[in-house]
Amino acid sequence: MEENKIQASTAETLSDVFYLLKTIKDLKITGACTQISELPEKMLSIFSLKELSEITRTENYIEAGSAVTLGRLLSQGKSKLPEVLNKALLSIATPQLRNLATLGGNICTNPIKGTLYAPLLALDAKLVFQKENETKTIPITKFSGTAVPYILTKIRIPTAEWDICEFKRIGDIHRLSENSTSYSFLANAENDVLTTVRIAFSGLISTRITALENRLAGTRLPLESSTISAVMTDASLEFDRIFSSRTIPAMLKEEFLRLITYSLKKLS
Repeated sequence: MEENKIQASTAETLSDVFYLLKTIKDLKITGACTQISELPEKMLSIFSLKELSEITRTENYIEAGSAVTLGRLLSQGKSKLPEVLNKALLSIATPQLRNLATLGGNICTNPIKGTLYAPLLALDAKLVFQKENETKTIPITKFSGTAVPYILTKIRIPTAEWDICEFKRIGDIHRLSENSTSYSFLANAENDVLTTVRIAFSGLISTRITALENRLAGTRLPLESSTISAVMTDASLEFDRIFSSRTIPAMLKEEFLRLITYSLKKLS
């Protein structure tokens, strides 16, 4: 698209954003545009909007505005972030790019989800959306896309500690492609028994593998080879069931099974 055809708007407050969304048809909300190959014809960047650039902490979670950069989130320190999220942030591109890319942008990329999506799925993060006179909060597991006039304003991330934390990223660190994959495995154990398990897989496809989570909860540690073999059979069947209606690269299933095998062997 020719540069002179792009209509770029600015806003100083959220109120300005909602006004512009009402008055300019087909206006697209953007951040720093680090993952956009072609700029929309009508765009509104919220990259520097102060109301969306704040980070707060409570005893149980950290809440970050959608315009918080990945670099700023990472600067909170390893001890203040969930381990799986810290690992994921460090895997993304370069410090320079992380200082531009935003948390909201990483979540709202389509059709390929950003690197942080799997960790946030595993952590049961909540997304806060606002429109002019309404705020709603939904689990990220229920997120299917932002619908105007709502905009993503905050991400609420639980900070509970996990006994076992695995994160892996596959693909080019500088850009997203159909082969980009992020994977998170979290587990808590008590008296050598797995009490809670979270498995998330994201990229061209994004999901929590709840059937496997339930299958593993209550299993005694260390895992026996027969248990791992049985779980992997279930994992293959579950992958086919979840994605039976999607055409996806064959290597994604291979990566999915390889990553789960890797996590389970850590428990053997």
